[in-house]
Amino acid sequence: MSHFFPSFLNFRLDVSIFGWMSHFLSCCLNFRLDLSKFSAGCLNFVAGCLIFRLDVSFFSQLSKFLAGCLIFRLDVSFFVQLSKFSAGCLIFRLDVSFFGWMSHFFSSCLNFRLVVSFFGWMSHFSSGCLIFCPAV
Repeated sequence: MSHFFPSFLNFRLDVSIFGWMSHFLSCCLNFRLDLSKFSAGCLNFVAGCLIFRLDVSFFSQLSKFLAGCLIFRLDVSFFVQLSKFSAGCLIFRLDVSFFGWMSHFFSSCLNFRLVVSFFGWMSHFSSGCLIFCPAV
C-alpha cells in the first residue's frame, strides 16, 4: 500500500489547488483514504459493496454505456493488488468523475494535464477516454 497513499495525497492536493472541492466530495475522498487502512480482503469487500454505489452518483450524468465502462475499470483497480499501477487507475477514474461535469472543457483539459504530470505512465488510450468524457 506504499504506492496507494502517495497517489491519494497527490490527488487531494491537486483538487484543493482549484478550491472547488465541496464538503460532499471531501467526505468521499476521506472515506476512500480510510479504506486503505483495511486489510486486502476487507478492502475488496467494502469496495464492491459501498464504493461502487458512491461512484454511480458521480457518473449519473454520463451515458449508460460510458458509465458502465468507467465503473468497471474502477472496480478492476480495487480487486487487484494495490500496486502503483492499480492505485494510479483508481485515481484516474476518480479524476474522470470529478472533472467530467465541469462546465468549461478547457478547464478539464488543464486539470487532466496536471494529473498526467503525477502519473506520467498513463497510456494514450486512457488519455483519450478522459478527454472524451467532458464532451459528453
